[in-house]
Amino acid sequence: MTDYNTDYNALLMAACKDDNLDILEKVLAADASAIDINHTDESGNTALHYAATNASTGCLEILMFYDGINVNGVDPTTGDTPLHRAATYPDAELALEMVQILITRGRANVSIENKDHKTAVDLVNSSTHQLVKDYLERAALGTHIDASPADDSDDD
Repeated sequence: MTDYNTDYNALLMAACKDDNLDILEKVLAADASAIDINHTDESGNTALHYAATNASTGCLEILMFYDGINVNGVDPTTGDTPLHRAATYPDAELALEMVQILITRGRANVSIENKDHKTAVDLVNSSTHQLVKDYLERAALGTHIDASPADDSDDD
């Protein structure tokens, strides 16, 4: 896939915007010197920002294993990290899955505040995303994080 007319960084972004794992894998298999895994577009977003914004969990999984990935990259306009974006994704199940990936595999920093001085946990709507909020709060406390939801039943 070495074609010096190809903008691998643009393809990287597009793959994460569209949740296109085939393109992402081809881009990452290309000449490493042609790829900036932390490339920012004109808006200051990285591939991780786009993957979190668009619930591209497959892209998040793949990117977590790429050497040098900055899981805590900050959008210069909002100050949001990929974790902020993942935590506020409208579908609570997908939000939780993305938050788990970013924290357990990427070691995302839950303490980073955006430009409104809000951490990811501050932005979560607890009426719709309580499991996400609980997970982020446990991570902020440094409590052991299990990738599966807890069993809160009283069947003891």
